[in-house]
Amino acid sequence: MSQEAPPPVVSVGGVVVRDGRVLLVRLTYGGQAGRYIFPGGRVDPGETLDEAVVREVREETGVEASVEGLIGVRTRRDGLRNDTYALFLLRWRAGEPAPDGRECDDARLFGPAELAATAAVTPLTRLVTERVLRGAYHLLPRVEVPQPAGRGPGPDAYYLFM
Repeated sequence: MSQEAPPPVVSVGGVVVRDGRVLLVRLTYGGQAGRYIFPGGRVDPGETLDEAVVREVREETGVEASVEGLIGVRTRRDGLRNDTYALFLLRWRAGEPAPDGRECDDARLFGPAELAATAAVTPLTRLVTERVLRGAYHLLPRVEVPQPAGRGPGPDAYYLFM
């Protein structure tokens, strides 16, 4: 009997930068409970990746932000389970960080000194934050893609990050 594969997981993380610091949240659940990560989560049905990251940042921190572009994709496989995590660079628009009290119990800005002084940061979060603060990343901005003519109604949202 063959084992049925679980559905793929697609999630997003928001790298929100303000005044040379990056917004991180401390998780309250799962294997990373008590550690700092980027605000984010799973993509809901009917959402694009960039819509999901803006929503997740707002829900977890109260911060309004807008997507600048895609800066990384982490792909992971564990047996039949696969997991894709897209990281977006976001521009701070409004609000002060406040944890939602459910998924996270702290939300605050980390500069180089705070990052160095905090052991409870996941390795991926630390790596990306250090690179973003040094400007050592490539930004893939959103590009509108023309809809093909004569093919009937198209999708509600259709664009490319490149």
